[in-house]
Amino acid sequence: MKLYWKTPFSLINTAVLSFFKRPDRTNFSCTFAPMLKLKQWTLSLWFLAMVWIFPACNEPDLIGLDLQPASESPEVDYDTLDVDVYTVPEDSLIMWSTLKNLIELPLLFLGSYDDPYAGKTFAGFVNQVRIGNTITSTTFAGATTPDSVVLSYLYRDQNGDTNQMHHISVYELNEDLSADSVYYSNRVYSRSTFLGHIDLVPDIDDSVDVGGTKKAPQLRIPLDTALGGKFMREYINTPATFASNAAFMSFFKGVVLVDSVDGQGNITSFTSTSGVHRLTLYFSGNKSYEFIIDVNAVRVSYFVHEYLPANLDQVKDNEIIVQSMAGLKDSIVIQNLPSLYANGPVAISSAKLVFLAQTGTVSNNFTPHSNLLVFGSDSLGRNITTADASEPSSYYGGSFDDTYDSYTFNVARYVQQTLKKVVEDGGKDYGLFLVAGGSTSNARRSVLKGQGSVKLIVTTTKINP
Repeated sequence: MKLYWKTPFSLINTAVLSFFKRPDRTNFSCTFAPMLKLKQWTLSLWFLAMVWIFPACNEPDLIGLDLQPASESPEVDYDTLDVDVYTVPEDSLIMWSTLKNLIELPLLFLGSYDDPYAGKTFAGFVNQVRIGNTITSTTFAGATTPDSVVLSYLYRDQNGDTNQMHHISVYELNEDLSADSVYYSNRVYSRSTFLGHIDLVPDIDDSVDVGGTKKAPQLRIPLDTALGGKFMREYINTPATFASNAAFMSFFKGVVLVDSVDGQGNITSFTSTSGVHRLTLYFSGNKSYEFIIDVNAVRVSYFVHEYLPANLDQVKDNEIIVQSMAGLKDSIVIQNLPSLYANGPVAISSAKLVFLAQTGTVSNNFTPHSNLLVFGSDSLGRNITTADASEPSSYYGGSFDDTYDSYTFNVARYVQQTLKKVVEDGGKDYGLFLVAGGSTSNARRSVLKGQGSVKLIVTTTKINP
């Protein structure tokens, strides 16, 4: 369908917009700064022009639009293109680095679930333990072994069946961790001595009793008191071990947590750091000592996925899956994209990708993502940020619409740039990826309708040669 729009300000429009069209600009400016360059008598003309231009401040996709002559009306088309989409494994994610620790603190994940769409997922984590208050000759005075040793973490969230029993085991870490290193989500860590175990159904909303005092909801794992005895003997024999964190973490490298969950399963998450995260030695006489797990302690979640082969690497008519925790993403290939140039170059005013949630998959057990992301792909299949993603969310989209159970994205800039690359420059379109939002900060998954239900709806304006 073609629409023709005319305006009594066509001469003004042409003059003003031509003023803005410079090669170094990617968009029409939403500022009145150029008015300073005009003579006083032209301000009234600028006022009328701005009334017409101002809506373009929210249309960053009108890149490089060549205007029609004043005597002609712009020609607007609406097209719908088919999209091939299929589920593929996500790349491993960085779970620890110096930069990531400054910008974003990934959560700690523990548990397992058997998702009928995504398959089985196992999550655990490792962390260093650091010296708290300075240890002196009086810290352990009069004791050879603590009465109890407890490892604790502050709860954050759950995904899966929250009524299922967790079987959590703790081991001593058998390799050094470095704050200056980069650790990925698929790494396997060496472990040695078994330290403790607990079976429980986590209640992330209920406070716990600690020494007669109500504390924030937290996981508390009892460990073998032999670990406390090991620390105390080391202090007696080699006090220098406790003189610095570097020396202590060479002696005790940290802990590894593993978990299996009954039934369909559940994955519980914990805050990345908290005053609750600690290893506490309790002594008679109401004495205790706390080894801390603070922001300087390396903390890394790891994931193991056993995907359902039937849902991978093929175009799916029924469903596609997006999963956090370096799980699953979706490859998107727009069909017949060059057809938009069939009658000559066009400017892309809007290009909407709409994904619908699969009926019956939105439940309390598997909460859909609050937002998804669309990335570009390079020749190696890696995620790369699109120009659209730099725009405000009101333009870019990606949030879950619970009225229509859908996610909508505006990929106008991507389409415009890809058309130029493919049609004009003879390049190749490597497609897009639909990826979980907050993949290191939630354990969610979303099931969406697949092939045939995903469309690209494009609005174009013809450009004069």
